Amino acid sequence: MHDLALPSSGRASGAGDACLFGLSLCSGAGGLDLGLTIAMPGYRAVGHVERETYAAATLVARMEDASLDQAVVWDDVGTFDGRPWRGAVDIVTAGYPCQPFSVAGKWILRNVATLELFSKCLVN
Repeated sequence: MHDLALPSSGRASGAGDACLFGLSLCSGAGGLDLGLTIAMPGYRAVGHVERETYAAATLVARMEDASLDQAVVWDDVGTFDGRPWRGAVDIVTAGYPCQPFSVAGKWILRNVATLELFSKCLVN
C-alpha cells in the first residue's frame, strides 16, 4: 500500500467514469471481477489479493490485454492491511475457497488452512 497513492477524493487514480470501486480478495484469475464488470459497467477493481502465483500471473496478463482494469496485486491476504482502503472502495469481494466443499476437493473439510484463509478475508 505504500506505493499506491489515493487522491484526496479517496478514489483511485485513472478511474475514468467508474462509479463502483472494488477491492478483490482471493481474486483467483479475476473471474468474479470480470463478471461484475460485465454486469455493472461502472465497476472497477482497484486492488487484488491473490497468493497463488499462476492465478496472480493470469490477473496481470488480463490487465495487460485489457480484459481487466489496471490494479495493484498483493500476494497474501493474511498480511494485507485493508485499513488504508476504507473510504476508497465501495465493495470488497472475495472468491470463496471451494476446495473443502467441492467434489474435486473430495469434500476434505479437514483443510483447515483454506478455511483459516477465508476467515482472514472476513476479519480484514
